[in-house]
Amino acid sequence: MRIVGHSLLLFSVQLGLGISVVSGSKGEVDSRIPIGFLQEVSISLKVSHQSELKNPPVAVRFVPQNGAARMSKRKAIFMSMLLPGLGERSIGSYRSANLFYGSESSLWLSLFIFQKRKEWKREDYQTYAAARAGVNNEGKNDQFYSDVSNFSDVDEFNAAIRRSREPESVYSGADEQWSWSTEEERLKFKSLKLESDNAGQNIKRIIGVMLVNRIFSVMNTVYRYNKLDSPATLSLNIGNFPELSLTAKF
Repeated sequence: MRIVGHSLLLFSVQLGLGISVVSGSKGEVDSRIPIGFLQEVSISLKVSHQSELKNPPVAVRFVPQNGAARMSKRKAIFMSMLLPGLGERSIGSYRSANLFYGSESSLWLSLFIFQKRKEWKREDYQTYAAARAGVNNEGKNDQFYSDVSNFSDVDEFNAAIRRSREPESVYSGADEQWSWSTEEERLKFKSLKLESDNAGQNIKRIIGVMLVNRIFSVMNTVYRYNKLDSPATLSLNIGNFPELSLTAKF
């Protein structure tokens, strides 16, 4: 770009937004380079033969492409909802992204562990109930096993249900029978079932934390995106040389 005589204007731009060059007498030339987010700008300006300066001052400015920026912001938010840290990484916040990656990985690992623990303990208490109380495990729901854990046999349960005037809830089928030989066996079964239930509750808690983690990631992505999107203006005036005005987003 020739400004004056042997003038040289050199830009080194990494991940810039767009460049417009305006020269007063020649109207406006708008050249935009949509290459992401500005991270570094270095400028070297040499002007010789000052007497050759004839044109009005030259202003160089970066122009944000608002439509593209809005699209990128929505995309970053969606990525954070999909996987915490992914939105931060898409806007260059790598350290923040790694923190969210670590927390999300820990949550998924915990979810896997508690899911397996729930399944193993369920198999344990079902096997124990079949061996010690004669329970038929086929087609039984969690409420049935809760009743088995709280009553010594089906007759005791049905008597309690009739006293509460809920005859429709009694167990009358041949496959709905059970009878514990001792109170210790029933309590051991109840303990096994409680361990499985606790694992299930922990799974729900982890899922809740994962949702919160996504909310925090979205908020962090929006904050860091807006921080990137806030312009900082640098103006240079060097003697009688043309004014160099730079507006950058970082």
